[in-house]
Parts: sequence; C-alpha cells; structure tokens
Amino acid sequence: MASAVRHALVVADGDIPSPSLLAGLAKRAGLVVAADGGAAKALRAGLVVDAVVGDLDSLTEAVRRSIPEQNIHKSFDLNSTDLQKAIEYCLAWGATRIDVTAAGGGRADHALANLSVIPLYRGQADVRVVDDLFEIRLVDGTIEIEAPVGTVVSLVAIGRCEGVTTTGLRWDLTEHTLPFSPRGVHNEVERHPATVAVRNGDLLLFQGRWIEPHAGR
Repeated sequence: MASAVRHALVVADGDIPSPSLLAGLAKRAGLVVAADGGAAKALRAGLVVDAVVGDLDSLTEAVRRSIPEQNIHKSFDLNSTDLQKAIEYCLAWGATRIDVTAAGGGRADHALANLSVIPLYRGQADVRVVDDLFEIRLVDGTIEIEAPVGTVVSLVAIGRCEGVTTTGLRWDLTEHTLPFSPRGVHNEVERHPATVAVRNGDLLLFQGRWIEPHAGR
C-alpha cells in the first residue's frame, strides 16, 4: 500500500461473523489487519490480510507461511493488547473509521476489554465493534440512528454518563444520568430522526441488526 487509507477492518481472535457480513466489511475497507490469532480466522474466511499485528504468540507456523514476512509485525508492548496494536497500526496508515470484528465470544474479560477500545480512541478514529447482532459505537456528543422503525437499540454506560438525552426511541430519556447498569438495555427506534446525546461520559450505542417491536407499553 502506497497511500493512506480511510476505512480499515481489524479481525480479532474471537467468534468470526457470518460470511456475508465479513465480506461486506472487507469490501468497504482499504486495509485489512489481523490481530495475532485473528489471522487464521481471516484466512479461513477467504480474506486477503494486509498485515498481522501483535505479540504473535497465537500465530501458527502454517499461517505465518501463508502471509508475506514483510506483512507480519511483532510488538512486545505488554501494556497493550493485540487488538490495540492492530488498531494503532491502522491509525498509522491514516484510518479514520476502523471496524473491529471477531471481538466477542470465549472469555468474558476479553470481550469486555475489546469493547473498551471504542472510547479509548475517541478523537483519533471512529472505532466500531461489529458482529451479526450489533454494530457498537461511541456516542460522542450527538449522533443519529439510521435504522428502520422497530430496530433494537441499547445504551450501555462505561462508568457514569451524564446528560443522556434521546429522541425518536420508544422510551426516551431527557438529561438522564446512566451508571454502568442494565438501565438502557433493549429500547427500539419508534420514529425518525432518532438521536442519542450525552454531555459527559463514555456511552456505547448497540444498534441491532433486527427489528423486534414491543407488544405494548
């Protein structure tokens, strides 16, 4: 690659998404990066991997032989995860939108830690965790939810979030304080435009890929 990219895809070492979703993510990306053991899963899914980044403790010899040596980047930084290393590689290439997939499943601590990278890179890139159920992104100021009526959405505060205000959802909030709790789980889009705003704190929006309108109020 001779120039900067805008949109990148990172394949972590968790549960791989459906072939159709993965193909769509890869098609939009100008750079595909595997986080260590994610390389084997990306290759099995038929992706062309531009780089493998991490401490490489999960990279098998068979996978290593499938990838040009110059595209394998080892880092010994014990203060960051392989996923962080992969994201930072994308940032170095100029990426401003980074989709992370295969970030869930397996160990709950790893899954939660993978979600924590979304607010960690606030102001550097729009990092989203994507799987077959949700697209998860940071609410930075005010964002609009572009989804059909009935789409399931959840709001999860990482820590304490103040001044949470929504419009267009079935159960709206006005200047609400959300702690790290189930309080914002399983709402739905009721009308357009649907928006979510937060004044302070790290608020994650889980935008579902399915429609499930509640039967009644």
